Amino acid sequence: MKTNVRESSLDAYFDVKQASTLQDQQRKIISVMQPETIYTRRQLAMLSGVEISTVSARVNSMIDVVIEIAGKVKDPLTNKTVEALKLKAAA
Repeated sequence: MKTNVRESSLDAYFDVKQASTLQDQQRKIISVMQPETIYTRRQLAMLSGVEISTVSARVNSMIDVVIEIAGKVKDPLTNKTVEALKLKAAA
């Protein structure tokens, strides 16, 4: 890596790189979802191959924009009640 680069340039580069990663992760999560199908965050993590903590954060940022909460369901693995998620219907 070049060492003759200003610190501010490096910061800007890594900010852009990180921002595009977040968008890629959101697209990856959305791409595994089918219309009118209910998912849990755990199911989205398994289908997309993205860590559950990352899925939770990305889903939370997309609620009411691309994803909607469709009620509650029992998670078969933990037997706890969790939010049911689905793609938001196009307006």
